[in-house]
Amino acid sequence: MSSTTSSIGLILLSHGSKDPVWRRNAEHLLAQVQQAQPAAAVACAYLDWCDPPLGHAVAQLLQSHPQLTQITIWPLLFGVGKHASEDIPALVEELAPLHPEVQLRIAPAMGEDARVIGLLAAMAGGYLEGA
Repeated sequence: MSSTTSSIGLILLSHGSKDPVWRRNAEHLLAQVQQAQPAAAVACAYLDWCDPPLGHAVAQLLQSHPQLTQITIWPLLFGVGKHASEDIPALVEELAPLHPEVQLRIAPAMGEDARVIGLLAAMAGGYLEGA
């Protein structure tokens, strides 16, 4: 990603929780992405209980990075349940007409990525070896 002129943004979309400690992992991931790519247009959003909701995160990202032409929404969900298959597409369908200048794209849920499953399998192997 170019340091200043990227036209692609990313929203890390998590479920959310009433427990404020729950946000820690998503925000830690956000911080690591920002550290690796300081000029990147990246933000967190939540489906329930936490702020910002997806609509606000999209608006804030576009306000701070007006050059964006695409925002990828990456569901940080382990599987494809109702949220990934119905709720997130419905939210994006509602948001798209509000932001015609940008393409809103939904990435596969985190747990659907073979790289994530491979990493988890390697970690499970470590626990089986007593790590």
